[in-house]
Amino acid sequence: MPGKRGRKKRSTYAIPSPSPKGGRKGNEDYISIDIEDANHKLATSIEKSIQGLPPILSECCIYKVPPKLRSLHEKAYTPQVVSIGPFHHGKKEFERMEEQKLRYLHAFLNRANLTLEDCITEMKKWERKACNYYAEKIDLSDSKFLKMILIDSCFIIEAMLASLSVGGGRLIPYLPEEIFLFQTDLILLENQIPFFVLDGLFQLAFPSEQEEMIFLKVSIDYFSNFMLIKDDDKLFNKVKLYLKTTGFEVKHFVDLLRICFLPTNLRARPLPDKVKLITIRKAFDLQEAGMNLKGGSGNTLLDIIYTKGVLEIPRLIVEESSEIVLTNIVVLENCLYTHDSYIRDYVFFMHMLMDTPKDAELLIQNEIIENWLGDSKAIVTLFNKVGYEVLIDDSSYYFFDISEKINEYHSVTRHTWKATFKRDYCSTPMRIASTTAAVLLVVLTLMQTITSFIQVL
Repeated sequence: MPGKRGRKKRSTYAIPSPSPKGGRKGNEDYISIDIEDANHKLATSIEKSIQGLPPILSECCIYKVPPKLRSLHEKAYTPQVVSIGPFHHGKKEFERMEEQKLRYLHAFLNRANLTLEDCITEMKKWERKACNYYAEKIDLSDSKFLKMILIDSCFIIEAMLASLSVGGGRLIPYLPEEIFLFQTDLILLENQIPFFVLDGLFQLAFPSEQEEMIFLKVSIDYFSNFMLIKDDDKLFNKVKLYLKTTGFEVKHFVDLLRICFLPTNLRARPLPDKVKLITIRKAFDLQEAGMNLKGGSGNTLLDIIYTKGVLEIPRLIVEESSEIVLTNIVVLENCLYTHDSYIRDYVFFMHMLMDTPKDAELLIQNEIIENWLGDSKAIVTLFNKVGYEVLIDDSSYYFFDISEKINEYHSVTRHTWKATFKRDYCSTPMRIASTTAAVLLVVLTLMQTITSFIQVL
């Protein structure tokens, strides 16, 4: 009857068993395999695997770098002096710093007039949320995870305050001399503590409304050496305004650096159906076509402006730590900000401009890049390495409109002719004089010819 379910017929098949020596018996032995039971066992096994998967949490924002990217430049992602957080915790090469962490913990408690019990009580409130920030499974018990987060957080805050000489205090002499490497280790994506934990502990220790004792400002001041573009003292106010207008929260130090590089007001992205991945000519070719490339007055990396043959790019400081800063932000955007990958788009744009040391040298001469590496080839290598890992979202490329206008300018032949004439005949006062004399000679010769022709008539 329609709609009525009958009893399922069990499906079986038989496989003969091996025959004993001496031939086959009259009644063969068969192994009966129940297909339905086998399917059920397989389905149960897969379901258990699915149920055993860790949940994908919206709080996830601290990631391990994919092995392929890590193999390209290991040092850009791996801590050199100190392990922070669970991903490199317990490794032998960082053992010498564990003792220093305890010294800084002791100094922090004295500075803040807190007890360990005070800190542990607060930390327990944040433990679960903090654990959810990490995208990888953490092989630590709850108590060990809490201990690690507490020690690392107190260590970071005390080291930052002592380094900045905020509220007194000094760097403990036992800290290794590689202070720069220590700072660099704190901006690696794999080496992070959630910002809300550090900020909460800081507020517990210093419940002050004075601006100098706001952890956001302390962090910005501490990492000022890593700002790829020199902003002024307004950076703290700019970041505060950005967080207020967007409703975002700082997730960790790498995220903070990314926010520092963004303008307060981002221009609207083009509609997705009108956007495609678009490349541009390298800097030298653009100049050959008559385009004027110069350093812009913008205060953020993204303040690139194109107007009627003039491309203005904010001045970029390229130094030893630039690769580490850019690579870790790019990986963060690849994982977390796939449709808001502003720094990733910037790296791709600059990578397109610089193909050879000649392009980099041009940008240096035009005050677009401030080179602290000493070699223009090193700048090209840096952007080639960082650009290799860039995965551009075709539907949201931030510099699509500018790139399209640049290519439109380059495609007009008369711009190249005009630029060639200026370069070959008007680039110096001597050439201008020679060109003027040649033109006058041609004009006079033409006038003489016309006069002679008229006289003959």
